[in-house]
Amino acid sequence: MITDRVHPSPEDGNPTSAGDSAGGLGSQPPGLGNQPSGLDAAPDKRLIVSLALNLLITVLQVIGGIVANSLGLLSDAAHNLSDVIALGLSLWAVRLGRRPPTPRKTFAYKRAEILVALFNSVVLVAISVYIFVEAIRRLLDPQPVEGLWVIVFAAGGLAVNTLAAFLLRMHREDLNLRSAFLHLLADAATSFGVMISGLVVYLWGWNHADAVISILVSLWVGREAFAIVRSALNVLMEGTPSGVDFADVEQSILAVPGVRGVHDLHIWSISSSDLALSAHVEADDTALTQASRLLASVKDMLAREFGVGHVTLELESAEGTCAGSTCDVSPAALKEDHKRSEHHH
Repeated sequence: MITDRVHPSPEDGNPTSAGDSAGGLGSQPPGLGNQPSGLDAAPDKRLIVSLALNLLITVLQVIGGIVANSLGLLSDAAHNLSDVIALGLSLWAVRLGRRPPTPRKTFAYKRAEILVALFNSVVLVAISVYIFVEAIRRLLDPQPVEGLWVIVFAAGGLAVNTLAAFLLRMHREDLNLRSAFLHLLADAATSFGVMISGLVVYLWGWNHADAVISILVSLWVGREAFAIVRSALNVLMEGTPSGVDFADVEQSILAVPGVRGVHDLHIWSISSSDLALSAHVEADDTALTQASRLLASVKDMLAREFGVGHVTLELESAEGTCAGSTCDVSPAALKEDHKRSEHHH
């Protein structure tokens, strides 16, 4: 089994081993590539600034919500409080993800960002459900709202959350930072909606506006958060990454000169930007040097066309049986065979 990783060499276009590449676990698909080292610390600084801003606005909006008796402001404050927690966890995941691999953590801590993204998104869904229920109660039993105070505090929240979201806009391809960005974007939308509801209450005295806006924002936030939950679960369940067509990968491998067949193909994500693949590749009986060139061609194609950097290929004779003799045998069947073997002995 050969697990080396191959990338195009910038000098001559020939494949080079992963030891010669600075790409970590392999090359990235377009738009997900490694950023220059000077930008590596940028997410940390942006997350810290965003966290501080959200902590400040949370305190102010709790005060404003109590003074104005506004569910919209209090719900906005709840979102901002979840932002503080989410941004803190995202910062932790970013720093943890930079740790090198160890004998016990051979893929390092790449999955930390996925776990944080899942947690942040589940919290957002829970908050959205709570606000939706509370808003329905307010619709059935409307409470007087101080519209002017709502406008003032919501405008402050809108300004802060828009600035914080702007700071993280360039990192949206990272699932962890995307969940943090959604937290901030959701709060900006909530603040805008609350500000509009405050304006309606102030001008026309229609107290239902506070609850109606809360319902609309909670539905939108819940839908966006659920999409991230699905993406995170797909990574954790090692499903085929979104944007990668399993059949296209299979056909592309078969199109490489010298490949007679491919089976036991698996494609999954290690993190938001690191893809991995394993497969059994069938070829004619050939010398080791020719086999190495064939594998290098397959890996180079996978890195170039699909952004898969961590590739494990097992080479088999096209006329022989599966090299492991267990390609299509389930673990349960293997245990039964083992028991029968022990019984005969």
